Amino acid sequence: MKKALIVGNGEEADKRIIENIQYDYVICADGGLDKAKNYGIIPDSIIGDFDSVDVLLLKQYEEYNIPIIKFPSEKDYTDMELAIEFAVSKGYDSLVLTGATGTRADHTMGNIMLMEKYYYMGVNITIIDNNNEIRIISDNTDLFIDFREDFYISIIPVDDIIQGLNLEGFKYNLDNVNVERGSTLCISNQIAAENGRITLRKGTAILFISKD
Repeated sequence: MKKALIVGNGEEADKRIIENIQYDYVICADGGLDKAKNYGIIPDSIIGDFDSVDVLLLKQYEEYNIPIIKFPSEKDYTDMELAIEFAVSKGYDSLVLTGATGTRADHTMGNIMLMEKYYYMGVNITIIDNNNEIRIISDNTDLFIDFREDFYISIIPVDDIIQGLNLEGFKYNLDNVNVERGSTLCISNQIAAENGRITLRKGTAILFISKD
């Protein structure tokens, strides 16, 4: 998989988290350019309407001959979706989004929904911030997650029902359980062994690996 890192203008992740991400290409979505500077990252492309970016910083990157794709402020897509679409157009099928969560719950929810949208297009998106790693799981998932102190695992169905969910190595294990959308059954579980195994026969859900 070709992996791209997209830096948005939401909550700024700890630099150590960013340093542990492997990627081939970096896209800054609007004010994410300021975050990238703090990380010591020079982007490969910058995209957005630039209503939240430092104008002097943007001018500096223009002098570096980095591609800058500008959109009008009145548009049908968020800067994050434009950045995702741009990454996909360049052949990247694995994306890590940072600065995709924060105080604006609408933007956070919109970005989580983008994960689902692009998952069905064959693009795997992970959202990472200081407290969460968020991804999509779906049909025939067989996933191992290593134990991490004080982390919680939550699974939230996107489909009306997910079928054949198994959890092994967890505080609360499950055996071939069906979970309906809107259920809180799989909120705030914990891994109780060296690793936890999640298998899912059918359906799509959002997986959260979170700490307080």
